Amino acid sequence: MITSFLRTWRFIYSHPLASRNLPYAIKQWFKWQIASRILKMPVVVPFIGEAYLVAELGMTGATGNIYTGLHEFVDMAFCLHLLRAGDLFVDVGANIGSYTVLASKVVGANSFTIEPVPKTFGYLHRNINLNEISSLVDSRCCAVGRNHGLLKFSSDLDTTNRVVDGSYSGSSIEVPVQTLDRMMEQLQPTLIKIDVEGFEFEVIAGALKTLSYSSLLAILIETVEPNTRKILEEYGFEPAIYHPFQRDLQVSENNHLSSNYLWIRNRSEIIRRCKSAPIYQSLGVDF
Repeated sequence: MITSFLRTWRFIYSHPLASRNLPYAIKQWFKWQIASRILKMPVVVPFIGEAYLVAELGMTGATGNIYTGLHEFVDMAFCLHLLRAGDLFVDVGANIGSYTVLASKVVGANSFTIEPVPKTFGYLHRNINLNEISSLVDSRCCAVGRNHGLLKFSSDLDTTNRVVDGSYSGSSIEVPVQTLDRMMEQLQPTLIKIDVEGFEFEVIAGALKTLSYSSLLAILIETVEPNTRKILEEYGFEPAIYHPFQRDLQVSENNHLSSNYLWIRNRSEIIRRCKSAPIYQSLGVDF
């Protein structure tokens, strides 16, 4: 337990947002540690603006948002600054829906949200309903890949549930698979987030038509191996780093300074959007 606490404290101290108001962040951490152990039940916690999340002990992503305001600050701030009402945000591997809530509740964008594990999909829907954004969110309980079919998924790894094979000894389920191209027919996404624990290339391989849409400005993706990179470059995307406090976008090969790799297209339009986005606040810090 002590090791876990030290790891969390290091995360808070080094977090780009929480480090700007450490007393408040530590207070949030302490309150959650006490309250979650006393109540031993789901708790509705404030998120950004008028948004809320339901958090439970052990939910890494949700509790990270409690401590630090925005768990994946750089990537989440980029979503808030880039998106506008009427845009389409695609959340592949949505987990409990933190990004979907930011896109649809805070910004007012439409979301196409995909989560393959039924239990986690239930948590996702709980946050969609809590924030009253069901009219803006099309949610699907399935996996995404290059072909249609079935895949075996772990179901006991919280935010790191992933595709597994027959050697996996933990709890697992079989889930349906669809391609992103099939799901995106007649849709025009602005931003896609892909967080599928190493299965990213399979998602990209089934999204070639989607990558060609001129509406698509950026992709946040957890892993980029050479074949994924080759496809992204073929469709005009380049690696970049976003600096939320300056709202500056820097094209750079060293673009894994945050939780995900950022790949962009039409840099001038992205900068225009980010510079003109509203000011948001979390932990008493403007960004």
